[in-house]
Amino acid sequence: MELIYEINFSALSSEEKVKFVYDLRDNAAESFADKPASVQLLAHTLIFTRWWNSYKHMTPKEPTPEILGIAIELLWDFQEGKCGEKEFARFQKSVCDSALEILTGDDGELNEDPESDAFSRKYFTPWEAMSYNVFLSNLCTVLEEAVSGDFTWDAVEEVIYGDIGDTIIVFFETVYRSPDGCDIKRREKETYSTPTFAQVITLLQQDMRTALTGAPLSELRTQYRNEYLFSPEESAKISD
Repeated sequence: MELIYEINFSALSSEEKVKFVYDLRDNAAESFADKPASVQLLAHTLIFTRWWNSYKHMTPKEPTPEILGIAIELLWDFQEGKCGEKEFARFQKSVCDSALEILTGDDGELNEDPESDAFSRKYFTPWEAMSYNVFLSNLCTVLEEAVSGDFTWDAVEEVIYGDIGDTIIVFFETVYRSPDGCDIKRREKETYSTPTFAQVITLLQQDMRTALTGAPLSELRTQYRNEYLFSPEESAKISD
């Protein structure tokens, strides 16, 4: 199998590009199967840091959720040994319990855990950033997998497929929209064949390769403060 971060995405046919996106999770998991959990966590951290650097400039009419930036920073702290396993697991539970209520209306965990409830009131009440829901959901997955050490790559695939490909690309490219929303295949082929989407995949692959270099965490953390999916100016074009 060709490693996911070595595939020339732009050279693929439109059908192959669709298959690449559909298989992204499984191919990423297989490509990193022989890598330690620390490397996989770093890859996720690089990817989501890049994405967050752009997401926080999107939907300027909505408040940027402070907690998402805090979570990204704690991912780095956890890897650098500045945040212990117990502290990180407690943070993860509070974030994910809060997100569960935001995304599904299920407040059972908050009712049973006073610490999560207080956390939710501090960082999630009121939640006025609906455009960030997909990112929130998948960042929770990354936090959960960071605690367990078992990485599925679901979060990366879901953001690529369910948010960037399905929602964000249309702010930069003109792609087909069927009147009744039924011709999904045509829309996917056109979306994944755009230069903007190809650049998204190029940056994703770049972050995967960077995670494999063994570069010091402190250097990567500094570097990735200025790595973007879309520039702040481009990101500001994206609005609900």
